[in-house]
Amino acid sequence: MKKAFLEAGRIINTHGIRGEIKFEHWCDSPDVLKKVKVLYLDAEGTKPLHISASREHNRFLLIQFEEIDDLDKASAYKQRILYVSRDDIPLPEDSVFIDDLFGLPVYDANTGACYGKVTDVFNRGAGDIYEIKNGEKTYLFPAVPEFLVSVDTDDKIVINPPKGIFDSDEIKIEETNE
Repeated sequence: MKKAFLEAGRIINTHGIRGEIKFEHWCDSPDVLKKVKVLYLDAEGTKPLHISASREHNRFLLIQFEEIDDLDKASAYKQRILYVSRDDIPLPEDSVFIDDLFGLPVYDANTGACYGKVTDVFNRGAGDIYEIKNGEKTYLFPAVPEFLVSVDTDDKIVINPPKGIFDSDEIKIEETNE
């Protein structure tokens, strides 16, 4: 089941004396959150913080919340993770939320081999890298269009991996549902 509220980032520090916070966003771009009007203090969406203003500052966002109007109130939220409703972030076609990839099994399009499940996704500049675990083995897979066949966030990921990434001796072969 997909989460209704996703991690948007973390409050790093305060900024100024009027309660503005310095926010480390975990989105592809700060522009994603500039259109959002509410962030949440909890993953259930029961504790809203209403955004009255936001702006970019280096690689961070500076955000002013209606509920936080001074330095003391803002200081209490340092290091807190904030959440966003998935309904408030429209996804471009053929895009997915990274959170929806966690736990998906990864299958070979040609052999039906199951290489394991996605346990992390990170980006070092050239593109996303999926961390795939199969028992004690961990693989790093470049999630680029030439190797991705399909991504179904309700079922599985199908890939056409380049040679050498997966050690075929330890791969458990499973039937695909195609």
